[in-house]
Amino acid sequence: VYSGALVGPDLLASEIKSKPPVCWIHGEQDEVVPFGLMAMAEPVLKNYVTLETHARPGLGHSIDMEGLLIGEKFLQKVFA
Repeated sequence: VYSGALVGPDLLASEIKSKPPVCWIHGEQDEVVPFGLMAMAEPVLKNYVTLETHARPGLGHSIDMEGLLIGEKFLQKVFA
């Protein structure tokens, strides 16, 4: 997940179909999708999936090179 939001957290228990590991990367200065939405989603998602979160200081609604590298390492770990 890059700069995302968990929509309908109350529906997750009844609608979840699979439980893949999740990597969530979010810019702390995101002006489109507020950074705080990651913190709100974290305790809910941890009930259902393996979750790792990464805050990107100073980053707005974008993906920086560090975020790409985090995503790459996560995919390598998951698909190894």
